[in-house]
Amino acid sequence: MNNEETVTEEQKPKRNIWNLVLGIVFLGYGSFRLYQKAGVSDSDTFGILLAIAFIIFGIYDLYKYFAGK
Repeated sequence: MNNEETVTEEQKPKRNIWNLVLGIVFLGYGSFRLYQKAGVSDSDTFGILLAIAFIIFGIYDLYKYFAGK
């Protein structure tokens, strides 16, 4: 019985907590900046692209965390 428990624990992928934290931070910051840019009549293309890049990177970090990579 004890052997089976150690095998299942070894098979679980090691999750990096920093992927979760950074994913949430990047997703939140990118969403906040995109929300701010959407309310301004003057278009800032670089700012919008940067906010979208933060959102995409945040989603990727969250994916890495939940996939166990």
